[in-house]
Amino acid sequence: MNRVNPSRSPLLALSLVCASTASQADNSLGQRDNINIDLTQRQHAELAIAPGLISGSSFNGLLRNYYFARDNHHTPARRDQREWAQGVLLSFRSGYTDTPIGIGLDVHGFSALKLDGGGGSGGAGLMPLDSQGRPQDEFSAAGAALKFRAFDSLLKVGDQLLENPLIASGSSRLFPQSYRGVTVKNFSIDQLMFDAGWVESTRLRNQSGHSNLQSAYGNGNRAGVAPDRESSHMTWLGATYNVVQTLNLTWYSGRLEDLWDQHYLGLSQTFALSSTLRLTPYLHYYKTRDQGRSQLGPIDNDAYSAGLTLAQGAQSLTFGLQKIDGNTPFDFLAQNDRTFLYLNNAMQYADFNGPGEKSWKLQYQTSLQALRAPNLQFSVGYTRGEADLTRVDPASPGYGYIYNPDGKHAKHWERDIALRYAVPDGPAKGLNLTLRWASHRPGDGYTAPGNTRGNASADEYRVILDYPFNLL
Repeated sequence: MNRVNPSRSPLLALSLVCASTASQADNSLGQRDNINIDLTQRQHAELAIAPGLISGSSFNGLLRNYYFARDNHHTPARRDQREWAQGVLLSFRSGYTDTPIGIGLDVHGFSALKLDGGGGSGGAGLMPLDSQGRPQDEFSAAGAALKFRAFDSLLKVGDQLLENPLIASGSSRLFPQSYRGVTVKNFSIDQLMFDAGWVESTRLRNQSGHSNLQSAYGNGNRAGVAPDRESSHMTWLGATYNVVQTLNLTWYSGRLEDLWDQHYLGLSQTFALSSTLRLTPYLHYYKTRDQGRSQLGPIDNDAYSAGLTLAQGAQSLTFGLQKIDGNTPFDFLAQNDRTFLYLNNAMQYADFNGPGEKSWKLQYQTSLQALRAPNLQFSVGYTRGEADLTRVDPASPGYGYIYNPDGKHAKHWERDIALRYAVPDGPAKGLNLTLRWASHRPGDGYTAPGNTRGNASADEYRVILDYPFNLL
């Protein structure tokens, strides 16, 4: 068993970048829980792999030990979530045949074992739950996708991971989410990537089988039972223009059938103030409107996220402003969580995406090189927001449970602290430990009376231990 070689671009690689750029969704150290798909970069690199179905292949894995504990101080459901699990992820990616249209195969699989989570303390999202709401002892799954390479393009058909502003594989638990469908990327023009796709189902991060597509916030009601508001498929088209370390411009449009149309525009530009000091302003904009049968009710939502990042060496300081303009929360695909959510004020616990919500964020990240520990990284962030829950239509089929007549000035804040250490050399090289602590506190009127999902005072702790390896 060999340690992972980053140049082999494994399906699941360690994200060890201390200061993320503003063009990326990963806006807080540890939000990806060490899993960084880097899908677009990897697929672009596959165009240069020499023909050879076996010679161009790789077989990689990741051992992951994950502890998740959430202390819900005043949750209406009156239960905390605590789970501890051990998992292994395996990924085989073949090369491509030496034919005019190269053909290959990607296969992935995983298996998880519950270490703790009994006594009704499940629900953290690491393991599937039984009929009594308790974590199951184990679960596993596998998937495969055919891939085709030609004309500076890659086409994939089957189970796959995704990564774009509208649909992505949420990876903030034990295993990443996957989707079943058809995707294509084209890299014909230098520094410009075109992306299109169609998916008809998803395998959630704590699920063995596939299920229909659902929204993250439009699946609750006052009884706390998810209604049958699913979508049969999602389609999208987008493009990204990226000049490394300078300009990033991204546009996407997509449709979650019978739920909404969503459009995204992102822009960031890095300016060198000196040989070591960089300033990056950024802007993310989402426009969401109800579509088709409008199963979630009327949606007229605009989400703005903008800010500045000042970086020097391994240090960065970010100030962000965010505004949600609409009578519903900014919504997205279920489990397409803040791992890839392009709202820079989204935190570990809360997204600060409520109806009419305004928020600001301050975040500092650094490696502890000053203490002669460059492989030890630290991040602290604070966000404060104020939403207007009286704007929600209480009769809304998707979002009525959020309405609160006392929520005109629904304030809340969150503080996140993260510490990460990567073993630099020796027999344990590649071993990666992340510690995370989030504290969320609401003010009067923030938690809706019918919202049995929570949104209350909570402290959340995560301990993630990862070890990547190569088998081929």
